[in-house]
Amino acid sequence: MAGVSFGGLATGLDTGSIITQLVELKRMPVYRLQDRRSGYEDQIKALGTFKTKLKALQDAANKMNTASEFSSLKATSTEPDFLKVTAGSDAAPGSYTINVTQLAEVQKERSQGFDSKLDSMGTGTVSFTVDGETTDLTLVGYTSLESFAAKITNDVAGVTASVVNDGSATGGNYLVISSEEAGTAGAFTFDLSGLSGGTAPVMTNTQAALDATLEVDGIAVTAASNSPDDVISGLTLNLIALGESNVTVERNTEGIAKNVEALVKAYNDVFGFVSDNLAPDGELRSNPALRAAASRIESIFSSALDGGLGDKTLLSQVGIKRSDQRQLKFEKDEFEEALKDDFSGVRDLFIEREGNLGKTYLIDQAIDDMTDSIDGLFKISTDALNNKIKYADQNIERYERSIESYQLTLERRFTAMEQMVAQLQAQGSYLSSVMY
Repeated sequence: MAGVSFGGLATGLDTGSIITQLVELKRMPVYRLQDRRSGYEDQIKALGTFKTKLKALQDAANKMNTASEFSSLKATSTEPDFLKVTAGSDAAPGSYTINVTQLAEVQKERSQGFDSKLDSMGTGTVSFTVDGETTDLTLVGYTSLESFAAKITNDVAGVTASVVNDGSATGGNYLVISSEEAGTAGAFTFDLSGLSGGTAPVMTNTQAALDATLEVDGIAVTAASNSPDDVISGLTLNLIALGESNVTVERNTEGIAKNVEALVKAYNDVFGFVSDNLAPDGELRSNPALRAAASRIESIFSSALDGGLGDKTLLSQVGIKRSDQRQLKFEKDEFEEALKDDFSGVRDLFIEREGNLGKTYLIDQAIDDMTDSIDGLFKISTDALNNKIKYADQNIERYERSIESYQLTLERRFTAMEQMVAQLQAQGSYLSSVMY
């Protein structure tokens, strides 16, 4: 009769409900374990969010952790229709007068006119040489003017070809072959004498490959292309048309301030999360990793730079001040004034160079250490939480087995009780019928 209940037929008791309530009381430790397990999972998720916010802070620091990145130079041209210019990381402040006297040109060759783009070129081997490298093309069977142009474009590096139609009824289709790159470095030679059995193209040069020429502060310069990046250190020139332009390279104070402001914003985002999670209902209120990470980052931002090369040692000296609730505020005007008065001192407060370990370097190293995938603070804390989840699962499983056994015992006992009461009731009825 194991596992069978009469549901109080004999006693009149709701034995099913009684068993359910007793089992529910027995399951209370399981619910507590499940709550703890859920809390551990919430902590793991929260640690992942915290790690993401720290990585965002690290990214903001890395955008300004070298001299060139911190400098954030900008270049302007007075005549952008003639010349545009971009400042790279190696540029230096200065001004230049640039006069473009010749644009770089691609080499162009044009054939005689053909009646149709389907005219046969014949068969045989032709060759093209670009920058000392020769490519042979073998034409077998029927090859039209159009397919010959496609074969050149597809198979010869540095050269393109097309068919141009001028609209004439006869002789209006021309093979045009061009170098891909402007300048003498892109020049090419060719030999089409190996073709026979068709009408071989006879090419005429319509544009020689030319290098660009310009004057920089009166110095004659030859450039291999119209986008030279080796004429002035750190600058890429975009030559558009002939003419003179004045170029100015200066520190982008606005850009530097924007990067520092982004760093402060990322810091405040981190500590907004910290404050929320240290609250009584915060997911990480009892997690030591949160406090340890927050303490390390806060120390970097608040402490004086030790052994720096510049005169600035505190972020508060450059307009980054302590605000409420572990937040920072960025005084842009004060920062830009500090840049103007002592650029190198402000720069060396932030960057790493010649043994100078600036704030951005310290931030980067601290976050790298804490987020290391082998022995970082987050890895250790997450592993510990996963072990707690595993232990909770084991205890829940053990409790569930005990509860299952307990429920089976209750069902057996209540079933036995119902059977016994039923038997007594039957005996009572029998005795009553005999006596009366």
